[in-house]
Amino acid sequence: MMDPKLLAAALFLPLFPLSMLFSILFEGLRHVVLRAVVLLAWPQIGVWLFQGVTEPVPSWMTMLALFTSLLYGFRALVLRELVHWISFLAVSSWTLLWVASGSIANDQSMSLLALGCSAPLVILTVLGLHLQKRFGASYSGLNNGLGHTMPRFSGVLVFTILAVVATPVFPGFVVMMAAFLEATHITLIGTILLCLIWMIWAWAGARLIQGFVIGESKGNEVDDLPVATVWVYVVLLAGLGVFGLTMMDVLS
Repeated sequence: MMDPKLLAAALFLPLFPLSMLFSILFEGLRHVVLRAVVLLAWPQIGVWLFQGVTEPVPSWMTMLALFTSLLYGFRALVLRELVHWISFLAVSSWTLLWVASGSIANDQSMSLLALGCSAPLVILTVLGLHLQKRFGASYSGLNNGLGHTMPRFSGVLVFTILAVVATPVFPGFVVMMAAFLEATHITLIGTILLCLIWMIWAWAGARLIQGFVIGESKGNEVDDLPVATVWVYVVLLAGLGVFGLTMMDVLS
């Protein structure tokens, strides 16, 4: 009989179809603080449950994790609303912890990497609040041309999205590398799926950047982020980069 903690972990490191519960909850929240708390706490509960499992993870659950990550990454390609995009990328990245777990040195490192995956999503959630205050919504394609009207905001947005899609030095990259190390022991199909997932994340990130930053602005001039606020974001993103580099040592 399967360990009940393993099934519970499948809700918080969301595997399809349980992943739909997280999406419904997160997208139903209206306050940015609540969204940030859920992004940080949800995978930590999953990691805690996962650490209490005594039996090996069945291979079908590992393949389901890859399928879930691919499905949610692919669906993010067509999303224009930032909150929905964040929700889907959160699921797509957290599920890879199932695959990566065998190549992560210890339980504490797994918890830290889950935090590292969530942190840029929290930053992106706060950036979405800036868009809502200025435009009333955070739809890519509707609020485009921000590279001209809000260059400081656009720079922060671009680097935050790069952090979300596992660009090298950021924590998501460490998770992706751990997943690749473990996938080579599973099947060739697992490695191919991981390559597709990473490619789709990059594609989804590029489409989001294009929808917000590229093009001519359709609206009136708006206030850019204050310089002091930009430096706060710079420090946070730089800290994530340093954190990602230091976490490379956890790969076993």
